[in-house]
Amino acid sequence: MKNKKIYSFTFILLVTITIGLGQLTNFKATAADDPTEPIFEGFAAEGYDETNAINFNEETEITVEYSVGRYAEVAGINIYGLGSGLNLAPTDGLALNFSYSLKERTYYEGSFTLTNLTQFRGYAWVGDINNGTIEDLDVFNHLDAWHYLYVNEDGTPPEFIRFYNASSVINNPSVYRAAANKSDKPIMVVYRVYGGTPTDLVTVVTSVYRDVITNASVNVFDGYLNVIKMNFSVESETYVEFNATIEFNDRTLYVCANNSYGWDSWGSLNELRTTMDIKALYNGYDFYSQPTLEDKLTDVDNIRLNITTYNTTETESFGINYYVEESADNDTRIIPWTETAATLNQTYYEINAADNNETIREYLVSLGSFSAGNILFYEAYNIYYGEYYNETYGQMNRLTIHDSLPSLSLFPLNSSYINRNNITFWYTADIARGEITEATLDFDDGSPIEILGTGDDNITYHIYPEVTGSFNATLNVTINIIRETDVPILINNTANVVIYLDFEPPELTILDRTSNDTDIVDGYVELYFDYTDDYTGIFRVWVFWGDGTTSNVTGDNYVNHYYTNSSTYIITIMAEDKAGNQFNLTIIYNVVFPEIPIITPTPFAIIPAIFSIMLVGYVVKKKKDQRTQ
Repeated sequence: MKNKKIYSFTFILLVTITIGLGQLTNFKATAADDPTEPIFEGFAAEGYDETNAINFNEETEITVEYSVGRYAEVAGINIYGLGSGLNLAPTDGLALNFSYSLKERTYYEGSFTLTNLTQFRGYAWVGDINNGTIEDLDVFNHLDAWHYLYVNEDGTPPEFIRFYNASSVINNPSVYRAAANKSDKPIMVVYRVYGGTPTDLVTVVTSVYRDVITNASVNVFDGYLNVIKMNFSVESETYVEFNATIEFNDRTLYVCANNSYGWDSWGSLNELRTTMDIKALYNGYDFYSQPTLEDKLTDVDNIRLNITTYNTTETESFGINYYVEESADNDTRIIPWTETAATLNQTYYEINAADNNETIREYLVSLGSFSAGNILFYEAYNIYYGEYYNETYGQMNRLTIHDSLPSLSLFPLNSSYINRNNITFWYTADIARGEITEATLDFDDGSPIEILGTGDDNITYHIYPEVTGSFNATLNVTINIIRETDVPILINNTANVVIYLDFEPPELTILDRTSNDTDIVDGYVELYFDYTDDYTGIFRVWVFWGDGTTSNVTGDNYVNHYYTNSSTYIITIMAEDKAGNQFNLTIIYNVVFPEIPIITPTPFAIIPAIFSIMLVGYVVKKKKDQRTQ
């Protein structure tokens, strides 16, 4: 009986231990729609505006957010994992705090400091903390099913080097085009890891959707990813290269590589990388847009754009997205984003560099005319089985609308006010588009000349009659612009300059109030004057005082001056008009300062002074003796 009790107790103890261990080691498995399962809502990194595919700096504060079903009676949420102080025991993980509830979900937040490569998952429980639900994650490439945060200081992510059998398309280093019908030319992609080793595990990920790769960088996985383990190929002192072969039959494939230190991202080795470097690989397919005219486009032109495509199908649609800003100085958007469909213009065939036949289709779109100075930003787009593609990926094509009027200038090389009749003119005529059909210079004296085809020096000479007067010289230019409709349009513009010929000097008089003594005994003189020019006007008036000093009295009728030495001075007043004609008047002043006599003392004159000093000394001594008695 006693042995039976012992056996029974042992059996119950074993069962209890077994159940206990099961509770500690086996957490509750739940379906994806279980309201108790914690769902990762995202994370924020202090000092960063975006979090997709970023390698963060050490000591960055990371705030994660999870949610559970609002009415699931969840008692709490932990995150657990490795790195940054986390551990692999879900029940001992970092506790998140209740944040808020919205509709059917309740949200929790928590923060930790990123210190190294970190992986984490969520864990929620109801009632007893051991009664938990683990976040359900798919396994991604060579890493386990965790959310990963990469640290810049830990290591180097892979860097794209090249594609074999594919080349970069026009003006876009992120887009490559493989040869069409390339079954005998597989695509090979090469990535480089600086500081890596040949045994590193590097994977290249491909998808027909760009967002799938972007989402995968923050552990949102789905079935549209293809993961390829890369092969070691080259080793140097500073880096290791890996390659992989890519086969695809889709229109477009997106490619990016990953290792344990993050994703290939834009930036140099020693700078912060913030954006994934995802390459687009076209299967013989490419398109780009350009104006149908190579010349500068003007305000009288109908802006027409040609979209050239490679290996497209007739079922695809193309068009232009564009907007217009007022000018380079005013970025006010006068036409918002506008979508204009294109129409198929022609189809032809070319043999490409791989000796394969490519189908070329050209589509045409008409946008109308815009005002001179407007700036047109545009990009071509393509819709293929509901997927939207554009040629520029945000780097918009830019087109400035030029003025159709000829830009003219005309002026004399010296001045518009001239006192000679031989004039040298300089002129220019700049046009944005078209050709000059007529160009004349009318000098306004009955002798116009034709300057079209007279040379490229843009200088001409003309002799006017030697008569005071004004002449309105005019440059007249007409251009012919052929528009898309092959209908020519004549545009005329003029520029003019007025020439003032003046052969008469200005008038200058000295007024009566001027100092006119024969001898100036104190050196002070006053000068009053008047001047005028009836045609071009006075340019400047100067007084030269004859002692090396001058006075600019332009605009004044009075000036004074002090002489410091006796002498005879010739004063000149000069008046000059704008044409350069001068008139001078002179005045002569005789400055005589009176002589001051110099008195020289005799030898006996100093005796009274000596006697006075001795007398003062005697008086002072006498008074001092009296005070001491």
